[in-house]
Amino acid sequence: MPAAPLTPPADRVAEVQGLFGPVSLSERTFQKLWRGGNFRAENLRTLSGKTLEIVSRGKWNRLDGPDFLGAEFRIGGERVVGDVEFHFYAEDWDAHGHGANPAFGNVALHVLLFPPKKDFPRRNAAGNAMETFLLLPHLNVDVEEYASAEALAAIEGRAEGDATLEFLLRKNLREREELLVAAARERWAQKTAFMRRRLEKTPPDALLHELVLETLGLRRNRPQMSRLALKFSPSAMLLAGAEALFRAAEGAWTLAGVRPANHPRARLGQYLTLLEKNPAWARQLRDAAKRLPAGKDFFLSGKAFRSTEKLPALRRFFAEEIFAGTVGGTRFDTLMCDAVIPMLAAESGENFFPAWYHWFLGDAPAKTAALLREAELVSRERPLCNGAFQGLLQIFLARGNGAGT
Repeated sequence: MPAAPLTPPADRVAEVQGLFGPVSLSERTFQKLWRGGNFRAENLRTLSGKTLEIVSRGKWNRLDGPDFLGAEFRIGGERVVGDVEFHFYAEDWDAHGHGANPAFGNVALHVLLFPPKKDFPRRNAAGNAMETFLLLPHLNVDVEEYASAEALAAIEGRAEGDATLEFLLRKNLREREELLVAAARERWAQKTAFMRRRLEKTPPDALLHELVLETLGLRRNRPQMSRLALKFSPSAMLLAGAEALFRAAEGAWTLAGVRPANHPRARLGQYLTLLEKNPAWARQLRDAAKRLPAGKDFFLSGKAFRSTEKLPALRRFFAEEIFAGTVGGTRFDTLMCDAVIPMLAAESGENFFPAWYHWFLGDAPAKTAALLREAELVSRERPLCNGAFQGLLQIFLARGNGAGT
């Protein structure tokens, strides 16, 4: 009888408790964090207290068996080669029968997203010692952001987009508008809370250094840029130059499909130009927080808000005076909405939500803009803006969790 063909394992999805309620996160997305190195890899320790150095993350296995094969580590100073298995919770190891499955006899590292509530497996299926590592404290961004990235990819699909549109159109226009703003407020709360957490560990100027580089790295090279920001201060980066910085992470960059303008070498050069033109940009940016409209009553007309609060002129000020014209287009607006405005709000304690909501749309899939127009959530009085996009994304995430169906 012929052997059954190997098939990819089912992609498990769990409700993960984020800062503001549960979000859906798939094991595949969890594995992608490891595959892309999208976490801080310095000063790692296993749950047994041993030092952990990741030499190679292994080969991603989308068939039966451990999630990554042939990884290499230094654990407690000793070289270890073996497989890696991922679970949300420690008890999943036994629940999935891995302890009795010979295919898991070479697992050297059991990676968890969340800390175990009780004891955890310490030996693999072959009875050999297996270390356990908790990934959550080392993520570059909060868990909601990873779920959001997964949602963005899904919402571009026709079926998912159409289902979200149908959900919105079952409500009257006022209800749709209120839902969108409420959802955007959730996103704002998530972003500012995460910035407060980062500020507890990192001084404001150093955090801005990290945030700008992470944003310039885009999705594919964000972790690599984050590691460079931790390794090199702004002055050290200027001394090194773009080519040396690029080589410092050689082999780690994701270059396939990257447009020339988004090449890491070009983005590093862009940041160095900012440092040359305005070395005091981070301090000036923090001082300029008072220019943002704070504590304003929220009103739905983005056209009126932008006119009253002179948002176009404010955008030009930040882009040209602070960032010295080095970051432009939608990437600049993404930088303002995902990093700058939430960070300034977290540091100052000011309410910048209306300014953040009505700020100009940054990088976003064309599908989301079309969906907002079909749902009549953008118009002449309510131009396409960051908050509408963020609210739509949060609605999609909530629906993915079974809410509001």
